[in-house]
Amino acid sequence: MSEHPLVRIEQMRIPDEFDDDARALLGRVAELVRRSRQHVWGISDLTGDAYELYRDLKDPFERVVILLSWAGDRITGRAEIRMPLVTLTGWAHITVDVDPETTAQGTGSELLAAAEQLAVGESRRHLRIQTEHPGPEEIQGDGSVTGVFPVITPGMVEWVDAADGSGRLPVSNRQTRFALNAGYRLESVSDFGVLEVPLREDRVAELRREMAASPSPEPYRVHTWSGSAPERWLDELAVLHSRMAADTFLPPVAAETEAWDPERVRRTEQLRAEAGNLSLVAVAEHEATGRLVGMTEIVLAGEDPAIGMQDETLVLREHRRRWLATQLKLANLEQLAQAAPSVRTVYSWSHSGDDRMSRVNSRLGFRVVGRSGVWSRELSPV
Repeated sequence: MSEHPLVRIEQMRIPDEFDDDARALLGRVAELVRRSRQHVWGISDLTGDAYELYRDLKDPFERVVILLSWAGDRITGRAEIRMPLVTLTGWAHITVDVDPETTAQGTGSELLAAAEQLAVGESRRHLRIQTEHPGPEEIQGDGSVTGVFPVITPGMVEWVDAADGSGRLPVSNRQTRFALNAGYRLESVSDFGVLEVPLREDRVAELRREMAASPSPEPYRVHTWSGSAPERWLDELAVLHSRMAADTFLPPVAAETEAWDPERVRRTEQLRAEAGNLSLVAVAEHEATGRLVGMTEIVLAGEDPAIGMQDETLVLREHRRRWLATQLKLANLEQLAQAAPSVRTVYSWSHSGDDRMSRVNSRLGFRVVGRSGVWSRELSPV
């Protein structure tokens, strides 16, 4: 572990264009984030490159500010502050990454305090931070590895429970203590899963037999596409996106409905295309009404990608318990195998307490390898 020299924190200038200077600086930031995630999850291919970071800074729906901590000419950490511009305009979402060599030296706390101060200066009183935690390394009382995260003999570990009932995190974890010491409350917990693709033919056949053995009481039709959505589905997609936060998991307090319309759907597609990303989408149409009642999406970055990112998945509550989520994800994985045969791994996040989605992912073969926590804090006006 390196010594902790004097740290200075500076706001990074957002580059006007992706020139050599921007490429060099954002490349160093991307490498720091990669090393931080590698240290926690043992996975190094989840971080975007310099150009992806540059495009992300230009999001028209959020103001993004980056703070960097420096020790001499070395970047030791970054805090990303994202401030929504359309809805939740009193919120700021903060992510802190620290070079693993200086993790225990207080840099994270200094960055968080500076990010909070900046957020308050932007009239953001409701703050959220995200923490990342290791995967299924917990041990049962008999000493055996559980294989899922977490199964612990009662009384062995002290836990913090998420306010929305989605899961819990061990107090012994450094990131848990970091958030608690900063005055944050745990709101939700998500599992981080990994799926090797393409799926084996025998696994696909088994899933189809299981679905055939439990036929839906109503007919549905699954549609798939890549890139921009067909014009006929724009209004329906806007409705699904608006219900995403409230319908994906049932917390004690219902989440707010987001503001989505066809223009925002198209703008989101445009931003992804400009960043060199491709979306693979599968939707479920309720044949009796012609309405879309479910969707799932995988995002691919660049040409010949090796990984895919499972993005949003939703089945409206009134159409659940009909294997629709499994059908949608299976259809999209089949589309993935055709559209991007170079992909060998798909990554996914889902609420730890969402038993329904956990069962779907387990059927498909996802393995839980990590966990993320979302924490909140409300600040009083200065």
